[in-house]
Formats: sequence, structure tokens, C-alpha cells
Amino acid sequence: MQVTVNDILNATRGRLLNGSADTVINGFFTNSREIGSLPFKNALFVPIIGERVDAHNFIPQVVKDGAKAFFIKKGHELPSKIGETAAIEVDDTESALLDMGLWYRKQFNIPFIGITGSVGKTTTKEMVAAALSSINIHKTKGNANSTIGLPLTLFGLEYENEAAIIEMGISEFHEMEKLVEAGRPNHAIFTNVGSAHIGNLGSRENILKEKLHITDCFTEDSVLFINADDELLMKVAIENSEFRPKNVKHIVTFGISEKADFYASSITISDNGTDFVANYKSENGEAMSEQIHLKTLGLHNVRNALAAIAVVLKLGISPAVSKKGLAEYEPLPGRGNIIKSNGLTIIDDTYNASPDSMKASVQIIGEMRGGTEPINRRFVVFADVLELGEYAETEHYKVGEYIKIYNKENTENKIDYLITVGKDSEQIGLGVNSEDLETNPVTRHFSTNVEASDYLKSLLKKKDAIIVKGSRGMQTEEIINSLLNDN
Repeated sequence: MQVTVNDILNATRGRLLNGSADTVINGFFTNSREIGSLPFKNALFVPIIGERVDAHNFIPQVVKDGAKAFFIKKGHELPSKIGETAAIEVDDTESALLDMGLWYRKQFNIPFIGITGSVGKTTTKEMVAAALSSINIHKTKGNANSTIGLPLTLFGLEYENEAAIIEMGISEFHEMEKLVEAGRPNHAIFTNVGSAHIGNLGSRENILKEKLHITDCFTEDSVLFINADDELLMKVAIENSEFRPKNVKHIVTFGISEKADFYASSITISDNGTDFVANYKSENGEAMSEQIHLKTLGLHNVRNALAAIAVVLKLGISPAVSKKGLAEYEPLPGRGNIIKSNGLTIIDDTYNASPDSMKASVQIIGEMRGGTEPINRRFVVFADVLELGEYAETEHYKVGEYIKIYNKENTENKIDYLITVGKDSEQIGLGVNSEDLETNPVTRHFSTNVEASDYLKSLLKKKDAIIVKGSRGMQTEEIINSLLNDN
């Protein structure tokens, strides 16, 4: 990217306090410590005012380290000794960053695919990128899907790109409207409606309505791709539904059930990954199918792959081509990676967690088959799900109830051990208890990852399978590392 300070002044309605309007800028950054490792030289610093730190305090240091420009919020005093560095006064630095994201976004007339949902945004984004590997695409790095991460993602666009895949996550009211105003997706995938951030948004219905603002900039040709297995989300597909935005003209569904436009059949899950048949109809209504292999596990990843196939077909690339990219897809660290170590099958799903993704983890390990060496016992390790507010106790308890029902319905492949870590996760163990002692997993609760790791290492044997999951703040990767180091 390359812009001038004058372009920035026009886009942000800012005022130049110091320096030249002709200064060229080719990148923005918000972390003052990153300036020495940025992939561009002429950088503009965006000081974000956080709950604990006002990054305006770091302006003198980033100027000293070589920043060519910076935003400064009205009311802040201009630092001394900034030389010819361009200082741009704006009403709000974060809003100015979004304004610049919109300005740069308008330079590109290519398909922009927005991805939202309570669970699976990053994995779906990566699968869409894999399915589109035959063309030049730009995508969100990691899960930089916030009002800060999204414009920084947009600045990575290059004129050679033929499509962009933009992850969009929210935790508060009106946040999606800000993201959409900058990113302006012309197609969108909605993965599911769960309880993540319900503490802030109040109900699943509110979560649905807020995330549906992803369609605010839709045109007559735009398509919303939704999960047909999500009962609440499917209400959007009903004509004249209270949930359906007026500007959503076209909806395509994906899921496990045959009612979906793109549905899966013949699903098998092993310690080598997941195989299934993707079924869909061609433009002339002919029934079509493709055999798909994924190197990751679980029905939720089947849905993610189906979403990718559906979107990519809309962009003119057939499933016969996109499945090759999906077969090469490697899950990001901590997102369902399969690790074989000393006879154990360890599923590292530690990156983050919600009550719904925990239920998906139960399905993953319960449905997994060991191939030539059948699985001996199944261990589930769950740490606290954070940011649930007043719903924390009930939502954790519901996960336990889910395991209880799962074990009663799947006695041959039941969860044998449930280990919980933290505080609120103890409710999972309380919810799992059943009068049927034969289907109850052995349940233990620990306060720390170290205690849980020591307990596991005293029990695990060859042919056992274990899945580990918890919110990012619980650092459950420590359990994975402990198990691997012991082996």
C-alpha cells in the first residue's frame, strides 16, 4: 500500500499539526514495540486508548524509532522533539483507522467474503482460502477480526488479488456495523449462533441480529451462506422473517442434513482426518457430488468445508478444483491438530473455547475411530470458558448435560474421563452426573493446568485418545506441552 498524508487527512477528516502533507505512508501499526520488525518502512502509528494504557504515551518513542507519522486524538498535547514527523489530529484514533481501511478498501473491485459466527470463523476462513488456492487471494491473518485488526488486514490488499476473505468478529452492540462500514463484504458466511459473548449481548437472538449486520452493504447479487443445522440461524432463510435483513436477496445453505443446498453424506472420522461426500446441484439443477478429505476432525469442520465449497462455486471455481486445496489444508496451531505421541492420540484444540465448541469437541473424540489400532479410552479435558458473565454457571453446566446425553446414546464410544480445570468448569462435572453409573465418565476437577497434567500422566496408556480445550486465557496448551514433554 502507498498513500500520502494528504490522502489520510481527506479520508479521516483530520488536521495536520506537524510535518508535510506530501509524506508517503505505506503501512499502519498499533503496537509500539513492533516498529523494528514491520515489513514496511514509512509507517504511521495509531495510538489506541485502552482500559489501562493510553498509547499516546508511546508517540515520542515510535518517532525516535523511525515512524513517519502518527494520529493524535483531539485534546492530547502534541509531544515535543518530533522533528518533521507528520502529526494528524483526529476525533478518535480507532475510528480514523477504520476510515483509512474504508478508503483503501474502495480501491479494489473484487469479491470480498465476510465471515462471522460464534464458532469456527478462523477455520472457515482458512478453508475458504485453501479452496481458493488456485487464484490470488488475500485473507485475514490469524484472527485479526476486530475494529483494529480488520483495517490492518485491509491494508495488506494488493492489486494482484482476485478475492479477499475477511474475518469479522464482535463482542458488543454496534461493533459489526463499524466493521462492515470499512470492509464492505459483498458475500458473507454465517457459521452458527452460539453463546460466545452472551454476557455482553444478552441473548442468542441479539447475537444473531448483531452479526447479521454483516449484510449491511449487500447488493442485489450478494449471497448469504448460512449453516442449515443451526435452528435459530435458519430462521433467516424464511421469507419475511423478523430476522431476515431486507437487503438479503439470496441465501445458500450448507450442513449435514439433506435439507441443505450443500450437504454431507458418508462421513467417516479417523485419526488421519475426516472423509465425506459433498452433495450439491449444478446451475442447471443436476445432482452433483465430490469426495472430500480433510486433515482435521469433526462434523463442525465438515460444515466449514461445505461453506468453503459453496462460496468458491459462487466465485466460479468447481468443487472438483476446490477439493484439492481443502485436502492440503492444515489446521492452525491449537485448532484441532492431531498429534501422535508414544502411542497416544492427542487432539490439540486449545486455541480458544465456547460452550458450543466444547460440545463439538465431545463429538470429535467420540466419533473418532482409531483405524488399525482401535481407541482404548477417551479423555476430555475442559478448562473455563471466559466472558460468559452471569451465564457462566448455567452454560458450563449445559456442557456437562450434553456429555451425559452423549454417553447414554453412545455407550460403545463414550467419554471415559472428564477432567476440568479452573473455576466455572467444575459445573461441567456437576452437569454430567447421571443415575446410570455405567455411562458416567470418571470426573475430576483441578484448579491448575499442572495438577491436571500430573493426573493425566498417571493414567494415560497407549491407544488412549485425549482432547484438550479451554478459553485463550486458561493457557491449556500447557497441558499439551506437558504431555508431549513427558513422552
